[in-house]
Amino acid sequence: MNDSKLFSSANWVIMLGIVAALIAAQWKDQAIPVAALAVILAFTIAKVRLIVLDFMSLRGTRPNLARALVMWPTFFAVAGLAKALAPAVWQ
Repeated sequence: MNDSKLFSSANWVIMLGIVAALIAAQWKDQAIPVAALAVILAFTIAKVRLIVLDFMSLRGTRPNLARALVMWPTFFAVAGLAKALAPAVWQ
């Protein structure tokens, strides 16, 4: 991978992290709404995908390993969102 593509990917990872932190900072003393949590988790999954594909150099090579490495954080993100939604569903 060339350096400009890696630099671009690093910029996206940093930007997604900053935007997710700004969204989370809007609710300092309160619980984060489920919609905001879903956006933060979506940004997290996007960051994981960029890191796995670009920084671990798995873009175009070993797609099964890349898919497995992305699925672990996705599983935990979905589990966290389900835990946040559970009290509203079973109340």
